[in-house]
Amino acid sequence: MTSSIHRNVAARLVPAWLILSVVLGALTYWIESRRVDDFVFDLATEAAVHFDTPANVAMLYDDPERHRPELREFLEQSDFVGLKLYSSEQRLLIEVWETENRELAVASAARRHDFPVAGGRHYNELRVGGTLYVQALIPLMSSGQQILGYLEGIYWVAPQTLKAIAHRVGDALLIVLSAVALITLALYPVIVVLNRSALRLSDALLASNVELMRTLGSAIAKRDSDTHAHNFRVTLYAVRLAQALRRPNDEIAALIAGAFLHDVGKIGIPDGILLKPGKLSVAEFETIKTHVSIGEDIVGQSNWLAKARDVVAFHHEKYDGTGYLRGVKGEAIPFNARLFAIVDVFDALTSQRPYKPALPLDEVMRMLAQGRGAHFDPKILDVFVPLAAELLREYAAGEESDLKGCLAKFEGRYFSRPSPVG
Repeated sequence: MTSSIHRNVAARLVPAWLILSVVLGALTYWIESRRVDDFVFDLATEAAVHFDTPANVAMLYDDPERHRPELREFLEQSDFVGLKLYSSEQRLLIEVWETENRELAVASAARRHDFPVAGGRHYNELRVGGTLYVQALIPLMSSGQQILGYLEGIYWVAPQTLKAIAHRVGDALLIVLSAVALITLALYPVIVVLNRSALRLSDALLASNVELMRTLGSAIAKRDSDTHAHNFRVTLYAVRLAQALRRPNDEIAALIAGAFLHDVGKIGIPDGILLKPGKLSVAEFETIKTHVSIGEDIVGQSNWLAKARDVVAFHHEKYDGTGYLRGVKGEAIPFNARLFAIVDVFDALTSQRPYKPALPLDEVMRMLAQGRGAHFDPKILDVFVPLAAELLREYAAGEESDLKGCLAKFEGRYFSRPSPVG
């Protein structure tokens, strides 16, 4: 059980750790990238501040071409590789480049940008030939805080700056991912301990539910026939037939509960009718029929026992529609009820009762064949016929304690407890 808990906890924590790492890593990268953008823009802004002098701003009112040498000198003294001056009407006045970098000029011209309002800013990142540039647009202001024009600077981000930025982002990611890993490792033993406790409670609850099922089945079997070996046998027959039919585990679990509790409603039938040794009158038989609805009501009181409903409510229906209570036919009868009808009749015919001896297997098989397509689902019956002799040999003469042990193995296999980790 311990290894199972560790596998289940690891199977859930590892994907959670990976998902959380990816999400937080991406978020951290985005946040740090925004900080990097702000950092680079601040560098560009700081460089642009040196341009914002009365003499340079005067270029906006003069012939810009006369001031090209001054603009080139400014480029040489800064980390800008290109400058553009715009009028307050956002008309390009002049552009100057440090070197003839046609590709960069085309890239900056192609990148559309907004013109910021007073106090605002705008920037884009440009990557040309593997080099990072920042296209920063800054308003040039008068002393009265009026926009006189705009300076667009193409700022070159030095390799050492990029390296420092990469280290900063990497360090932030490493811290976040390490924190997630440490938290995951810290949670692991806590979750394992909690799951062990949950499994113990789950096992106890499952055992209580199974015991409740057995107790209810045994109570009516003892009242009806003084033995509840019948319940064990029909349940074992039903499980083996379901296995041969390759039914899913949850369906077999419901079949076990239904088979063991199929006649639980007889607990509500008066003794004078239930234990009457002779033939029942029509009225008495109608009373006997009510054990179906009584049983359905009983199992409906428990969520866990409710899985038995299909067998309890439909095990007296017949394939041709002549059964009771609902008179449904064919595949309208739940599968488990159609399956159980075969093994229930089989056990009744092959078992000794106070009012009859056990019938020989050959005779029983002839009687079942006569009910093919009438009482019984022909497809299910065809699978049961080859199993009948083996099932009779294994279980018919078994002591209750042996039958109980056989059924307990099936219960352990098909009654699953909740997963160790939610």
